[in-house]
Amino acid sequence: MDATAIGRIASVYEEGIQMKPKRVRILTILFLATAGPLLQAQFGPPNGLYRPEAVSALIDRVHGDLNRGYEVWHLRGSDRDRLTHAEHQLRNFAQDWSRGKFDKGDLDESIAAIQHVLDNNHLAGRERDALWGDVENLRRMREAYDRHEIGRR
Repeated sequence: MDATAIGRIASVYEEGIQMKPKRVRILTILFLATAGPLLQAQFGPPNGLYRPEAVSALIDRVHGDLNRGYEVWHLRGSDRDRLTHAEHQLRNFAQDWSRGKFDKGDLDESIAAIQHVLDNNHLAGRERDALWGDVENLRRMREAYDRHEIGRR
């Protein structure tokens, strides 16, 4: 069932005051039964790499790696500003994601901000390597979005 059909059902449902209660219940059940799979399609296959909880776990991991950067590198000035900006951009994506919206613009800005940290800050060690891995994982997620494996279809 496509979005047009669901719209028609919703329209009929809105006129439900004039309908018999049994018919309203049937249409409600039909609507709920068809809306569930459509909403799930937003996030790709149920066993896919980018299930909602997997995306949330990736976001949490990147947040953790950025926060460890503050603890380990003791950054100042523009180095700290770049790290703060990357954290802010990722938080914007995470907020949309928590509401069920995959905002590719916020994701792109997050990737660019973290890459900017890697390109311009004087970083070393495991924390830097973790951020490199995070950027690669976020890029793969973006590519999956482009292939319609995640996000609205």
